[in-house]
Amino acid sequence: MAVTEAAEGRALAVSSDPASPFAGGAVGEVLAVELKDLVFSFRGSPRVLDSFSMTVPAGRLVMVLGASGSGKTTLLKLIKGLLLPRSGEVRLFGSPVRRRGTRGRLSPDIAYIPQQLGLVRSRTTLENALMGALGRVPSWRGLLGLFPAATVRDARQALDTLGIGHKSAERVRSLSGGERQRVAIARALVQRPRILLADEFISQLDPATTMEIMQLVRGVANSGVTVVMTTHELDVVERFAEWVVVLRDGTKLLDCPASEVRTSELAAMMKP
Repeated sequence: MAVTEAAEGRALAVSSDPASPFAGGAVGEVLAVELKDLVFSFRGSPRVLDSFSMTVPAGRLVMVLGASGSGKTTLLKLIKGLLLPRSGEVRLFGSPVRRRGTRGRLSPDIAYIPQQLGLVRSRTTLENALMGALGRVPSWRGLLGLFPAATVRDARQALDTLGIGHKSAERVRSLSGGERQRVAIARALVQRPRILLADEFISQLDPATTMEIMQLVRGVANSGVTVVMTTHELDVVERFAEWVVVLRDGTKLLDCPASEVRTSELAAMMKP
């Protein structure tokens, strides 16, 4: 995909200052995510989530913990609209998610970073960042790489802010793990989301790189974007989380401010 700059558009406000807006989404008591009595199971399998409810105010950084198989990834996919509950309701900024596509897979309001990042390794860093704009430009432009000039500037600016702009022409397969994480975040920023979902995307990083990436994620949340991420890293929870939710076998064990629970208590709850 060759990147070609086309018509002008609105520039993205991206800054290394955590107080600067990466995207829209007002901080306040507006509820970004409302989950009520969710029940989900794959066909022929036990329930993955059972009568699960949760609310997330806009602009909050929420971390969801739990052992493998506790339902964390399923929870994010239900919020995104990639899966639909058997019963219960998902609301995003007050609007119900009734079927895929209502506010689902192509919704520019919800960015999703999967555990394996979902980057195209054969494409360049810049091309991957521009994929965040695919939900906002006509599909034929995306296929041909004919992105608006302002969108290309947005992508370059996001990469620069995240410290990876000097590798915009390099293919993703040549990047380190931490560099790929930065590209995934840049792609999300170009999408201009109101909600960012991240599924254990720091699990394979060394401690120093993890702290660097989490500083960037906190900057995204400080800008007004609602962040819901899953993790096993208790030191990350202690340092960065505003709110903590713990799952076990599809049910909620804990839902409270991070300041109200000790790391040792979280560790005990996360045991299978």
